[in-house]
Amino acid sequence: MKPLLTRRRFIGTAAAAVAGAPYLARGATGETAGFEIGIATDAQYADIAPQGTRFYRTGIARLGEAIEHFNRKAVRFCVHLGDLIDRDWQSFGPILRPFAQSRSHWHQLLGNHDFSVADEHKPGVPTRMGMPLRYHFFDEEGFRFVILDTNDVSTYAHATGTPAHKAAAAELERLVAANVVQAKPWNGGLGVAQLTWLERTCGNAAAAGRKVILLAHHPVAPAEQHNLWNADQVLAIVSRHRNVVAWFNGHNHAGHYAVVDGVPFVTLRGMVETENTTAFVTAQFLPDRIVLTGHGREPSRELVFRS
Repeated sequence: MKPLLTRRRFIGTAAAAVAGAPYLARGATGETAGFEIGIATDAQYADIAPQGTRFYRTGIARLGEAIEHFNRKAVRFCVHLGDLIDRDWQSFGPILRPFAQSRSHWHQLLGNHDFSVADEHKPGVPTRMGMPLRYHFFDEEGFRFVILDTNDVSTYAHATGTPAHKAAAAELERLVAANVVQAKPWNGGLGVAQLTWLERTCGNAAAAGRKVILLAHHPVAPAEQHNLWNADQVLAIVSRHRNVVAWFNGHNHAGHYAVVDGVPFVTLRGMVETENTTAFVTAQFLPDRIVLTGHGREPSRELVFRS
């Protein structure tokens, strides 16, 4: 006969169950069902009329709908992969308001449009978005989530005339001369310091037995015009660290998907596109894969980790 729960043990068990609500339950076999997170990108709000397929004013409602869904799912945390705004410093106020209704913490990433503000505001963009650092990582169970700043080297994220702006302009000129397909002014690259940090961060995660999930605004695969300027350097780091198991990004509103050396690279579709349809995913993290459940324009996928 199993011993009866004392009142203290019952309260402790019940409290643990409530505290673990965002975690998914274990199956009958005892195998963990992992945890879920929410991911969206390119809400790209601005108080301006639609242009083509982009409906800028709908970003607030679309983001609000995603937050309501993630609240019902009790996800562990959420991520927006950049381009909260389309332009203008004052756009941040309205698009940040829906996050107050979220029951989960949101991790923000920097997108190229987030810097479509006056030069004097560019240094303050990360703080306005509530970011602790432009690039950083956090750990969750057996995973390390790495937030990258793919605008590190770019002509738009730094005030005109600054050394960083001049260096980026020279790099873009060099890439254009070399006929690099992603040598576009709306793309950027990772600087030397961030590349070194990424290499070290992935290595430390491997030593700790953690799988790495890379989160970015710009893609690196497949090869196309929206990619990071130095996508090849980043892909080389991914190849060297077998514990890197997935990459998520925004930027290309049409979405994209590729598997390179066993690693899935997922470009999520932009929320700003189309008048009546949204795009976001819930992602269930399991020991050997990620199960993506798509909403609106975003398809569902199963991402199996490389061995």
